[in-house]
Amino acid sequence: MIKRIIFVSLLFILLYTFFVQVQVLLERRHRGAGQREGESGEAKHKVYFFSFTKYTSDGEKEIEIEGDSANILSRTVELMNVVAKAYASETPVTITADEGSYDKVENKVHLKKNVVATTEDGARLLTEKLDIHPETKLLETQEQAEVKKDNINIEGKGAQGDSRLKQVRFNKNVTVVVQDTEKQMQTPTVITCDGPLNIDYDKNIAYFKDNVVAEDERGKLNADAMDVYYNKESRRVSKIICRGNVVIENPDGNKTYSDNVVYLAEEGRIILGGDTEALYQGQGKNKEKFDGQLF
Repeated sequence: MIKRIIFVSLLFILLYTFFVQVQVLLERRHRGAGQREGESGEAKHKVYFFSFTKYTSDGEKEIEIEGDSANILSRTVELMNVVAKAYASETPVTITADEGSYDKVENKVHLKKNVVATTEDGARLLTEKLDIHPETKLLETQEQAEVKKDNINIEGKGAQGDSRLKQVRFNKNVTVVVQDTEKQMQTPTVITCDGPLNIDYDKNIAYFKDNVVAEDERGKLNADAMDVYYNKESRRVSKIICRGNVVIENPDGNKTYSDNVVYLAEEGRIILGGDTEALYQGQGKNKEKFDGQLF
């Protein structure tokens, strides 16, 4: 009887020890699998710093781009917190964005969300999407865009510019606001057009097309096309050349209609050309031939 009790006790101890060892082994395997899964997840979501510089065949810098990436080895690198520099004659425009991508084969950069391009002379382009073409030194967007420089702000739908933002084109629905830096006018000069608008910052000229309207406290100008010249020193409008269906209206309501007009802002003179009609408040419309003489 005693031997039987001892035998059963030993058998129970052996079985208990076996189950304990099996449980320990299973827990170790579970922990190992969980650790490997965690390491795999960390590797999958690990963020790398990406930096790339491309040179032209002449050895000049073409573009620099850097940012945070989850996959730096793929053909198209998806980026976060992007900083790019597009070069033109060793003078870069610096572009920042929340997100972007870089196609290493096609050498294309696409940026999006809070895109800001800034030049060394203080010009800024703001938009939500921007494509950089390093080989042609072109910046391009189809979205609403804004360019700010000195006292001139420009907004429009779709824009293209060189990588120095010296030559800029807005496609349509353009609004330009020119602030008077000398404070001689209480309100800014506002010019709108259906577009396009082409600006040459080096020559200080803006070319407006289609349904152009320029307005400030001195009056209102309407024309099919309008070339606006800026004084580089005073940063004010110095001359306006209007062509096609030109209408001038002063604050008193008097109007003139002509084929073309030259407005010399700094001299306060208006030169009308072609067939001209004048309509004075409270009077009838008078048709006169000015043939370009001072009005």
